[in-house]
Amino acid sequence: MAQQYQLFFVQRFKGKVLFDVPMSRYTSLGIGGPCDVMAFPQDESDLADLLAFASAKNFPVFPLGRGTNILVRDKGIRGIVVNMDEGFKEINWADVTAVVGAGVGLGELLKEAKTRGLGGLEFAVDIPGSVGGAVVTNAGAYGGEMKDVIEGIEVLNRKGKKGYVAAGELNFSYRHADVPKDSVIIRAHMRFEKKEPHLIGEKIKEFRTRRSENSPIRYRSAGSVFKNPPGGFAGRLIEEAGLKGRAAGDAQVSDVHANYIVNLGGAKARDVLSLMALIRDMVYKEKGVVLEPEIMVVGED
Repeated sequence: MAQQYQLFFVQRFKGKVLFDVPMSRYTSLGIGGPCDVMAFPQDESDLADLLAFASAKNFPVFPLGRGTNILVRDKGIRGIVVNMDEGFKEINWADVTAVVGAGVGLGELLKEAKTRGLGGLEFAVDIPGSVGGAVVTNAGAYGGEMKDVIEGIEVLNRKGKKGYVAAGELNFSYRHADVPKDSVIIRAHMRFEKKEPHLIGEKIKEFRTRRSENSPIRYRSAGSVFKNPPGGFAGRLIEEAGLKGRAAGDAQVSDVHANYIVNLGGAKARDVLSLMALIRDMVYKEKGVVLEPEIMVVGED
């Protein structure tokens, strides 16, 4: 499969490229079969060339941030995985606004915002994802979400053409944004609020303490597995269904927070999917609630 791609990457592509690389190396769960190609575009023109090439050859494209909210199936991903983690790291500040590259980590952005006395992103403390991925999933915690700080996004489509999508067109909802199909986020336009750095620091400390008390940090995970249903909490429902600590292979419903599935060391995607199916069945049987996945499941069975 790699031979179909090699000429383009030798002649045109400036960034790093890997072939047949296990996705387990690039996901927070440490799970996933190989992808055909993983490309790390250096800049906008590099990405535009890559997307245009993939479109012309009809190769599938999957944008990847830091792999923190996905489960890759055991047979991996066909086509090109576009890894945004090594490019698009710029942050251009202007008073209370910033244009932020999709590859910037949320933690890095929060740290710089605090230094500048800009609040609004405190909810993102210790969320390990990138800005691009956080926008796609409308990441949030403790009453805050990405929609609260996003003014718009810049994207490149499959033909390498650039566009701007205003926040109102993204139709943000719980853990979702309507990012244009077949497009890759390259930058986010964000607006913050003036706030004393020490007050930002206090809020960060509060949220960090709450997260450390309620999140399993001993083992690898992909964060919350299911969305909270209206008026309730998925973790509480899973625990009340008696599933805390339940295991399939080396995947386990965390005994710290039941809405996390952790990798005890050698878990496969099929183990996680088995637990997810069990959780949905048992919670529906016991509580009459249908849980919707929050993590994205991708790749081949």
